Amino acid sequence: MDEQRHETTALLGPVHPLLSDKEHECLSSYVRKCDRRLMFYLCMGYATDSLNKMALSNAKIAGLTSDLNLRGTDINWALGAYYVGCFVFQLPSNLILKKVRPTYWLSGSIFCWSLVTILTAFVTSARQLIWCRFVFGAVQAGYLTGSIYYISFWYPRHMVRRRMGFFFASAGLGGIWVGPLCSVLTSMDSKWLPWQRIFVVIGAISLLWSLLGPFVLADYPDTASFLSSDEQQLILKIMEHQNTVASTQQVRFVQVKMALLDFKVWLWTAIDFCANAATQVNGMFGPSIIESHGYSPQTAQALTALTNFMAFSGMASIAYTARILRGSSTAIALSNILTICGFLLALCSSNPNVHILALFVFSFASPQPAAHGPAWQMCNLQGNTKPAMAAAMASAFGGLGPLATAFVYRDEDRPQYTRGHLVCLLMTVACFVVTLVLRRVLAKENRRRDLDCGDLEGMSDEQVQDLADNHPHFRYRL
Repeated sequence: MDEQRHETTALLGPVHPLLSDKEHECLSSYVRKCDRRLMFYLCMGYATDSLNKMALSNAKIAGLTSDLNLRGTDINWALGAYYVGCFVFQLPSNLILKKVRPTYWLSGSIFCWSLVTILTAFVTSARQLIWCRFVFGAVQAGYLTGSIYYISFWYPRHMVRRRMGFFFASAGLGGIWVGPLCSVLTSMDSKWLPWQRIFVVIGAISLLWSLLGPFVLADYPDTASFLSSDEQQLILKIMEHQNTVASTQQVRFVQVKMALLDFKVWLWTAIDFCANAATQVNGMFGPSIIESHGYSPQTAQALTALTNFMAFSGMASIAYTARILRGSSTAIALSNILTICGFLLALCSSNPNVHILALFVFSFASPQPAAHGPAWQMCNLQGNTKPAMAAAMASAFGGLGPLATAFVYRDEDRPQYTRGHLVCLLMTVACFVVTLVLRRVLAKENRRRDLDCGDLEGMSDEQVQDLADNHPHFRYRL
């Protein structure tokens, strides 16, 4: 309780009255309810998203390539089409979330991508497969950015990073399940081909989960029926101080412009871009990398449960590593160093066992910056519209990183995949450099505000709110 009181006091700062013991107890009750209800649904939804994304890489070694007569880079185009769809539709997604009830938007996204995955089982050509993956990316685009934004207006700033850690770690849970599940589905006998069973079953699982959304989720804290009136009043008190009360505010286009012109947002986007390039290697090509070293498709699919467990472990640890290392930037830099070691290991050896070990190393370390980055960004942004726009920018442009990955891991490079490993190594180095630059920029701005607190006299309440994280009392977390 003392630790929570200290963090809450640090969050609210001297311009806000301290919380009483009763309010601390009320806040603890509020957080428990939100974790058990909202976070659980969001995390399991993101786990099913991971299942659906990884369905293609597992279907590839289950006969998809030969049955559809895929040639050359057809499979690479199918993998890349998903990220193009995400890019095109992700920027407006969070702005739409301001107009549409979050309950329907988030659960509806899961429902739509589930249908697309099921329909992918019935494609008959490379062109149809590519279009299905593009549409899958388009309908899935709103879930990640929408969930990140949704979390930011349910939890106080100091609690966001840990919830982001749980959320991103849930993708690893989906990865742990998908390998053994696909191995079983590939081994079964039925009227459908093995790769068709993979798409149908995985799509059906996430479709069933989507139907629970309207009954589990709530739109905003002040309209949630599962909260007591005391809990609603307390969280509104905290969120009003943070300027993150989503239910009573409209889209502020001045804040949209602020996000677009804020170079710090673009640095976070660059971190996301570089980090995601390496993060998706295991998800897109893990089964192929393992199979290229002589394993059967079923064994390769089963072994990906271990590499995805490493990814899950890495992402689940981000809230704790950030606290131990006293900042997200240090945690990102450390995971970058581990990722670099993994790719160097793969590049410097031709031993199959060393390659599998390298896959384990960068599967553990590479997802961490991709999870730390959005968490670091969201706890450093204020306003009712700027965080949503910034999250969409980072997710859309940052999501293009795996597009490069999709085309540099080619079957002709098996089993070394030198080109792919080298590109991801360079991306990770770039992520490391940009992280250090951004940390320096934020620290310098904090020092400037310590010396000059600014003058708000003569500004209206609306103008003060539109300052967002440029408010002179706001301090960036490193």
